[in-house]
Amino acid sequence: MTFNNRWVYNKQNVKGMVIIMKKLISNYLFTVIYQLLLIITPFITTPYISRIFKPEGVGIEAYVSSIVQLFVVFISLSFALYGSRQIASKQSQKEISFEFWTIFAFKIISSLIVLLVYFVYIRTVTEYLDLFLINLLTLAANIIDTSWYFFGREEIKKISIRNIIVKITGIILIFTVINDYNDLDLYVLINAGTLFIGQLIMWIPLLKDVSWVKITINDILRHTKPIMILFLPQIMIQVYSLANKIVLGNVSGEVEVGYFNQAYKIITIALGVISSFGTVMLPRMSSEFSLGNKEEMKKYINFALQLILMITLPMTLGMMAISPNFVTWFLGKDFSPVIQLLFIMSPVIFFVGLANVFGIQILIGTNQQNKYSVSVTIGAILSLIINLILIKPFGSAATAVALLVAEASGALIQMYLTRKYFDMKNFLGLFIKYFVLSIALYLVVVLIGKCLPISSILLTLLQIFAGIFVYLLGLIVIKDPVTVKITLFIKNKLNRGEKLTRKKTRF
Repeated sequence: MTFNNRWVYNKQNVKGMVIIMKKLISNYLFTVIYQLLLIITPFITTPYISRIFKPEGVGIEAYVSSIVQLFVVFISLSFALYGSRQIASKQSQKEISFEFWTIFAFKIISSLIVLLVYFVYIRTVTEYLDLFLINLLTLAANIIDTSWYFFGREEIKKISIRNIIVKITGIILIFTVINDYNDLDLYVLINAGTLFIGQLIMWIPLLKDVSWVKITINDILRHTKPIMILFLPQIMIQVYSLANKIVLGNVSGEVEVGYFNQAYKIITIALGVISSFGTVMLPRMSSEFSLGNKEEMKKYINFALQLILMITLPMTLGMMAISPNFVTWFLGKDFSPVIQLLFIMSPVIFFVGLANVFGIQILIGTNQQNKYSVSVTIGAILSLIINLILIKPFGSAATAVALLVAEASGALIQMYLTRKYFDMKNFLGLFIKYFVLSIALYLVVVLIGKCLPISSILLTLLQIFAGIFVYLLGLIVIKDPVTVKITLFIKNKLNRGEKLTRKKTRF
């Protein structure tokens, strides 16, 4: 290859990389918009729901939901990860259509088995049978879920718009028809029904995109082994995220489940921003790996690590700082134990962020499912042991500690297993930089909470905005490269919008 040809090739390669990075940022921003809606939604609904249903009603809903989610796990298997990875690795439309229908057919067959077991189970239920029957819609929604296809195609916009519409509809219905404790059944129906309709809607663009192809039973069954290998860590995750709730409910009662569930919901809101990044990056990692582009992979990994550290550290310390004032007005005085639980569980945000890069993007993206399974299994075993030992004397606090240990151990093991894919020295440098800025954020937020005698809601909003301002100011002062890239991307989008508006106005 001549010098000129190499120059043209490198120029085209860099240009392609820039286009892909812009698409990744665009997809991430669309996903974050939906996650912001998820963050806003509890601010609107949770105070209302907590006061309507009280800790007992919240605990009952959480207890039933935990059992239902165990069945959802077996319906979902590892389709979100496996499906999006497989779709991303295919190039032609015929290959993509074939892969979709064989994977979906496998999902239908496995889901029918799960439904049969669910019907057998609910025949033995003596309490909350109506809630279990309503949740058949939840199971059906997960059966027809095809979001993995759109994630694999990196068409995040369609999923984000669907999710936003469904979420807003659910909010309106909750405030319209939920009035007292007796509406618990209706509340569950709204959540399950809107989820089902949202999944059904996505079949309209999907059927326009994929073509019908002939498949055989052997084509379907070839997915069994890889799906089950990926499923093992997923079921291990449920051991400490769902089964622990059931153990907590049986040992300490529904009220303790209510405390833990509300704390976990708040943490999950923050985790949505993190998991959405993995959803965006996994198909890209899988695509680059299938093409053998190792250097490009390393660039994406470095970008992902820096962005995750930049986001998770301030979120972790910020959550700790606002929790005393936030819980008091957000959930009500009945939920004061949640303050302690949030303080224990906040570092989960950081460790899940690390696991998202090291586990999901690297290990799964490069077909190293076995290593991922080992790390998650070790975390789940440690979680279960801690829960069984401590849950009787400490209740929901023990479950919070068990969750933290599970996430921390899993993330650190994954970090060790993927150490050749990133520069540890650079990682530690980034950690120290963002941690120092996050400490500054924490001190400012705590100081505001102690010094300003204003209403609780206003105080929390002031704490959040002050924390964001301090952190962003710090990023600008140190000229953080990721912040500069995102700022330029948003600025370019706005400038393009202004130019298009001007052209239309002139016309």
